[in-house]
Amino acid sequence: MTTRLSSNSGSRVNTRSATKSVKVLRYIFATVLLIFGLVAAKGAIAWASEMFVYNLPIFGGLLKSLELMEVTNVIVFAILGVSLGAFTIWLPRRQGLWVKLLPLIIAIPLVFMSGYGVRHHLWVQQVAVQSELLPAQAEQVTNILLKQATGNAGIFGFFRFTVQVPILPTDLRALQSIDEEDKWFRSELTRFSGLEPGLFTLVFKVTGWSIRVFYILLALVTACLYFARGLVWANRHRQPRR
Repeated sequence: MTTRLSSNSGSRVNTRSATKSVKVLRYIFATVLLIFGLVAAKGAIAWASEMFVYNLPIFGGLLKSLELMEVTNVIVFAILGVSLGAFTIWLPRRQGLWVKLLPLIIAIPLVFMSGYGVRHHLWVQQVAVQSELLPAQAEQVTNILLKQATGNAGIFGFFRFTVQVPILPTDLRALQSIDEEDKWFRSELTRFSGLEPGLFTLVFKVTGWSIRVFYILLALVTACLYFARGLVWANRHRQPRR
């Protein structure tokens, strides 16, 4: 009798551990799939904005300067937050909050920067076409420009440089003279206004970073708020322990 009870209890323990393992694997799979899906969605939004919105005559440049399509962060990061929060229903009941937050902490910068990664790639492609360069040569030229302007190459250099110059040229001659043209433009503003030479540089930097920081905070706050909602839903619908 005792042997039968012990075997039954042992089989129940094995069944419970197997069920927990399946749920954890389900959580990992759903989380990875969600992050990859939203990275692709954010990249698609950036591609569509570059192809169809920012190319509009007159208003396209203004919309690009304001990075208006980044308003879609509300939808993208709401889906990210509430989904990651809801997926925690598959994690063990006593799992710590920091473990639940880890995918969100990793996903926010990945999803946010994916749009700038697509925009950087499109810009390099346009430089290659307009300047009749090979893609590798165009990437080398743009990296040199970004390195000189920001100290970073690639996506991070593009991210920092577009704060100062939202609309980047695609012709090789314009790329090589962009710094001189920028200085000339600001010196003309200084000459006509009579203000201090560095004032316009400061104003442009503050304005550019204010817009960029606003969208970063919008993504961060939206993701955190909806993650909390997802956690609440998961706790309400978690099966009670028998």
